Amino acid sequence: MRDFAQKWSPFPDWREAQIAARNWQARVVTGLSQTLVSGALERAWESLQVSQEVGLWGLAPERPYRVRIARDRALVVSPSPLELKPGWQAAGWAASRADNARMILEIEGPALPEIIAEGTSVDLSSGSPSASVLFAGLQGVLLYRTAVERARLHVETPSLPYLWHWLETR
Repeated sequence: MRDFAQKWSPFPDWREAQIAARNWQARVVTGLSQTLVSGALERAWESLQVSQEVGLWGLAPERPYRVRIARDRALVVSPSPLELKPGWQAAGWAASRADNARMILEIEGPALPEIIAEGTSVDLSSGSPSASVLFAGLQGVLLYRTAVERARLHVETPSLPYLWHWLETR
């Protein structure tokens, strides 16, 4: 059997992993629930009572909130799982637990604008309702802020080691 450790390094313990650079730092946010909602979103929001939404580079409100991915898809971020039965709902929308599908990477500090500019060429002032961007070559990264100098990136779980390494070597 081949030794795959030569090609792929093991995942770090994300709960304790952090990068501390001169003007910025990064860490993985754990302990938040993520629910993917698809379909008739306006009807979903009426049922779920999650009224706060954040788009590209927007400032996220207090939790729970929703992060728009596309016209008919959003991710609800909350401190605990939503109280609902996953799957198709009669009102025309579906919900799936997505806690393990994406990891949440938080970057903060005065150098945040430079890091974001290196990672994406998107116009952050465009006011796009969708937070989904191409970041460091990865498609579908969700990008928004939780404070003026603090951004969150939701990254597909298998891609987090790549993005972490990208940050470590910048």
